[in-house]
Amino acid sequence: MENREFRQVKDYEIRQVQDSNTTEINGYIAKFDSPTELFEGFYEKIDRGAFDNTLKDSHNIFLLYHHQWDKPLASTQTGTLTLSVDNVGLRFNATINDNLSYGKDAVELIRQGLIQGCSFGFSCVRESNEYNSTDDSIMRTLLDVELYEGSILCIPQYEDTSVYARCKEIAEEERNKLQQQKDLEIRKRKLEIELELL
Repeated sequence: MENREFRQVKDYEIRQVQDSNTTEINGYIAKFDSPTELFEGFYEKIDRGAFDNTLKDSHNIFLLYHHQWDKPLASTQTGTLTLSVDNVGLRFNATINDNLSYGKDAVELIRQGLIQGCSFGFSCVRESNEYNSTDDSIMRTLLDVELYEGSILCIPQYEDTSVYARCKEIAEEERNKLQQQKDLEIRKRKLEIELELL
């Protein structure tokens, strides 16, 4: 039987989708090169290429509620879950159906700050282990993993990330602020051009 493991991180954004019965959750399932102490003297980090192969093979990956397979929130095959790698880590975008009672519960718990992070279930395909004699510690680096699922849950293990909930009104306010900043930059640039022409 394959050895499945679970790791936890934080980092979500949530926003209501206008004119739709869905809510979007955005964040990171994993972050790269961020050492985490799993237990005393044993550290782990994730290599930047760890998810490359598992994303290429196009197998179905789920977003679950607390690792419960009977409470799926989204999946890659249905198009409700997208996964991508950037310079920070493995980013996810999930579209949650508001008609799911446990989906609504999950969103509200995130907004209240009771659900603080994400965990992922995987099998390690390839790894490296380095021993540090100075502090008698081991650093395990996950080089290649097979990813099965990500889960939203209460207590994340990787502490370098955070979870945010954004309702439609807050998201709209943020968009307006960004637009105002953009408009100011445009006016400033136009003024600079006019001064150069004088």
